[in-house]
Amino acid sequence: MTKMVPLEEGYMVIPENPELPCRLIGSYSKSANKTYFPIRKLCPVTSEPVETVELSPVGELYSWSFIMMPKMGSREKVPGYGVGQIDLPEGVRIQAPIDGKMGDWKIGMKMRLVPNPVVTDEDGTQYCGFKFTPA
Repeated sequence: MTKMVPLEEGYMVIPENPELPCRLIGSYSKSANKTYFPIRKLCPVTSEPVETVELSPVGELYSWSFIMMPKMGSREKVPGYGVGQIDLPEGVRIQAPIDGKMGDWKIGMKMRLVPNPVVTDEDGTQYCGFKFTPA
């Protein structure tokens, strides 16, 4: 089985068990009752300390666009990929790549966070960013 790890620490958690969802890591401010992504050291509203929290793995598609050019570093012959804004239940809006092709998405549809492999090490470890896919 291929081991998947975050490309950069502090943005997401990828469980070893593939049956469990990966999650983005954010910050919650008790003083402002707001959640943020990515992690903050202090609440941007109150300047009070925040706590680190794992965000929900499922959200709702707020908006999407289709980029008509290859992804940076891609060798794909057919250019184009989707990006979307996904609203998580905590009140955070995440902008990220989304799986599918133009016409596959509808505003309001449920989207699920998944690892997005970027590079594979010589030992087979996949270093991942994140993207969303229809739930």
